[in-house]
Amino acid sequence: MLTLQDLKWIAKEPKTGKKVPSARYLLEQGEQIVSMENGGGVQLLVFREGYALYRVGKYTTVFPIHSCGNYCYENDGQKICVDADFFEGKEWYVRLLLEGEDRLAKNREAYHKERVVSYHAVSEEWFFLTSPVLPPLEQLIEKEKILELMSLLTERQRDIVILYFYYGETQWEIANALGVSQPTVSQTLMTALRRMRDGQKDISSEKKAGSGKGGALYAG
Repeated sequence: MLTLQDLKWIAKEPKTGKKVPSARYLLEQGEQIVSMENGGGVQLLVFREGYALYRVGKYTTVFPIHSCGNYCYENDGQKICVDADFFEGKEWYVRLLLEGEDRLAKNREAYHKERVVSYHAVSEEWFFLTSPVLPPLEQLIEKEKILELMSLLTERQRDIVILYFYYGETQWEIANALGVSQPTVSQTLMTALRRMRDGQKDISSEKKAGSGKGGALYAG
């Protein structure tokens, strides 16, 4: 049995203050040590670089495994803490699953509280999770395309598009979170997608026109 203590011995401990790598970076460049998943769409990966990647459907979080020590939770209004030593001798994934669940819950809670979306950050993860097999150059082109199209939307449109397509929330859930009606969410989605579709056509037209000009200059 591989314990959490064993895993911490195998994996490197990142330097204090070091920026946590993205899920995309770990999946492309990281050295995977161990993993587990179930039929419910839950996936937990640990990398030699000292980080764990936890994913439930479209929700993903990355965190350093060496920071997973004591675990505290509330039960009937009382705060209960379990000492880190309890988890060290358990299977490697027990404490990491708890950490992953808590982080995803906090991420969603923070978003709904502040109603702020960094679509630049989301676009990278969003694109990679849907098209991880494209060559690096095509990945870069597609990422820039997503950023360009998202910039055509209003802040409210971006919020709703990201919640619906990236986070997988229903129109009713989005309506409750943003304090609007479900028909408003539906209409906003349609308007945003129409604007992005028209923007895609404009981008394609500009590229074709640019290619034609480039060809004429070269031929001359």
